Amino acid sequence: MTQLKTHPSAALPRPQGRGTRVSVATYLERLDAPIDWRRAVALHRRLLAGDLSVLRDAARTESDNGPAAMVLVLGVLAASLGAWLWLVIESRGAVVGDSALRVMLLGSLASLVAWGLWTVLTWRALGVVFQVKVELRALARTMAVAGGFFVWQFFMIAGPAGFAVGLVTTLAALLLAILAVRAAAPDADDRAAVISVGMGFAIYALALSMLADLAGVGSGIFVHALG
Repeated sequence: MTQLKTHPSAALPRPQGRGTRVSVATYLERLDAPIDWRRAVALHRRLLAGDLSVLRDAARTESDNGPAAMVLVLGVLAASLGAWLWLVIESRGAVVGDSALRVMLLGSLASLVAWGLWTVLTWRALGVVFQVKVELRALARTMAVAGGFFVWQFFMIAGPAGFAVGLVTTLAALLLAILAVRAAAPDADDRAAVISVGMGFAIYALALSMLADLAGVGSGIFVHALG
C-alpha cells in the first residue's frame, strides 16, 4: 500500500481567527499562573510616587495582568477599610459587625464589579463613539493600576475631613483613568479619553450611589450615601 506523506505545514499550529474557539485549558493555565507580588508592589509604589510612566509600562506588558489586578484589589480593600473605620468612629462602635459585612465584604465586591463596568464602558465608548481600537486587557491593566490610587481613601478615618479625603481621592483616580486611556490607546486624543472615561465613570458612580442608598452596601466615599 502506498503511504501518503504528511506535508510539513500540517504539523504547524493553525492560526486562530475571530471565529476560532480558544480551549478552556488555555484560560485555566492563565488563572493558575503565579502572581508576581514583587511586580505588583513595584507598580503600586511607582504609582503612589507619581511615576505616571507606570501606566504606559502596564499597557505594554502582558504579564502584568495579575500584578495590576492585585494593585486594584489592594486599593479597593484599603478604601473599604477606611470607610468602615469611619463608620465605626462616627457611630462610636455601634455598627461594628453589621457595617463590616456591608462595607468590607459586600462593598468591596460591589466596587470591583462597578470598576469592571467602568472599564468595559470606557472601552466600548472608545471603539463605538470614537472609532479608536484598543485591546481590552491592555486598557484593563492600566485602569487597574490607576485604581490603586484608591488606597488613599483609607485616610477617610480623619474625622470631619473624611468626606473631603474620599472626594479628592476619587477625583484623582478619575484623572488617572484618563491618563490610563491615553497610555493604552495612543490613538485616542484628549477629547476621546475624557468623554469615554466620563461615560464609564458616570455609570460607576451611579451604580455605587444607588446601591449604597437602596441596599445599604457601599465602600469608599459612597458610605456617606448609606441608607
